[in-house]
Amino acid sequence: MKGFKIKMESQTLLIKEYNIIWEALTHYEKHMEQMSLSASAEDEELSFDEKLQDIEVTRKTIQYGALNTYGIELKL
Repeated sequence: MKGFKIKMESQTLLIKEYNIIWEALTHYEKHMEQMSLSASAEDEELSFDEKLQDIEVTRKTIQYGALNTYGIELKL
């Protein structure tokens, strides 16, 4: 039974980590959106937009991994 307890604790820890990463990406995404909107130069705006695309890909990857590995549904 001790091995099961360790497995459950590590799974709970992973769920918490997924949620922390998800919240951090959400916060960073909002920040990048604001930076893109307030950019003074087109090059600056493009740089922020590229980062936003990277965030979107990362979020989809994490969302897929969380759902398929642990059954965790992360929502936008």
